[in-house]
Amino acid sequence: MKLGQVDLNLLVVLDALLREKNVTRAAESLHLSQPAASTALARLRRVLGDDLLVKQGRYLELTPRAESLIEPVRDVLATIEQTIVRPPGFDPTADSRRFSVVGSDYVGVTLVRPLVARLSGLAAGLRIDAAPVGSRYLDALQRDEVDVAVLPDRIVESRALPDCSRMPVITDRFVGAVWTGHPRARDRVDADLLAGSPYLEYVVEGRRSIVEEELDALGWTRRVAATSSGFVTMPFMLAGTDLVALLPERLARRVAEAADIRLLELDVPLQPLRQSAFWHARRDRDPGHVWLREQLAVVAEQEYPDLQRDPGGAR
Repeated sequence: MKLGQVDLNLLVVLDALLREKNVTRAAESLHLSQPAASTALARLRRVLGDDLLVKQGRYLELTPRAESLIEPVRDVLATIEQTIVRPPGFDPTADSRRFSVVGSDYVGVTLVRPLVARLSGLAAGLRIDAAPVGSRYLDALQRDEVDVAVLPDRIVESRALPDCSRMPVITDRFVGAVWTGHPRARDRVDADLLAGSPYLEYVVEGRRSIVEEELDALGWTRRVAATSSGFVTMPFMLAGTDLVALLPERLARRVAEAADIRLLELDVPLQPLRQSAFWHARRDRDPGHVWLREQLAVVAEQEYPDLQRDPGGAR
């Protein structure tokens, strides 16, 4: 193989194929036609002397050679993007740039929404692409595929993110929430109320939240009558029911009137909800990313004034 046989466009397609393991999805992610992506794959196979993707049952799998290329290809593209393609400085009043932010619906309401409002008043050429936390968010961070991911500290601390920096942006506490006409609820959520009322549980991708593990440890039994994969929808599921839910306080207070709910103190305080913004360390000195983190820090200070943070990030 000669270096002249590999152009930047082929590397971009290769990166997408390695990420998606699917020609159609890779084409969609690059806004290419499926035949164009297939043609690029054929060229890559000739140039690299390897099939790269092979059929295994109904799906395509990476060959060992393809697996070995995942990190090198991503490193090369990231270096080109940040040192050659991207301007050395950043002017938010003149430059155009898209920032991808991954987070839950709770993060979208309490942090991304005010961030978008702030950026829309500061810079016309900037765009925030908000996306939910998917099943491969750790891979996306490690591969430097997203600008920022806002994630619960307790979840991330149990996983390895050695190549990422972080900045605390959220601290919140959990409160009980019921319909304003709930027949049994008074001012507090105790073990008796949870045991005697139908319970609305927060479940994401089939996994129970850490809050449920804490309640189990306390010996507080629940009779799950419904589940929701989004904090934002949960308050609006309570009206006209006997359901009890546990919600982050800032979100609950923001929607309490519209959702016709009232908030209750917990008899036993649960661990606070702490979330941080994570990004690949390659972006630590990227002028545009530094500016984005500064804006995120300002918004976080306004929304969560009791949280200490460093916009530069910590490893």
